Amino acid sequence: MNTQTTLPGAQQAAAGARAATRPDAAAIEAWLVDYLADRLGRDRSEIRRTERFERMGVDSLAVVSMTGELEEWLGRKVEPTLAYDHPTVQDLAAALAG
Repeated sequence: MNTQTTLPGAQQAAAGARAATRPDAAAIEAWLVDYLADRLGRDRSEIRRTERFERMGVDSLAVVSMTGELEEWLGRKVEPTLAYDHPTVQDLAAALAG
């Protein structure tokens, strides 16, 4: 059996399995709200999904920490700059789900 012919199929199957378990935007939003509420010492209801991170008091160190934990939860690389390009819970969740 030639591994070069079977490896792409195995890679496609693994990619399909990851995609099937990939959280949707709603799940990512919920994770972000929980994370921010915990880190900022607020109730979940106080975290507005359309408010910019910096207005919530999330500084650059907190963004790096948040994206690191997102990487762990999602099981894939999340660049810290993504939170600057998509500066709200709603925008970041949509970008990560897309």
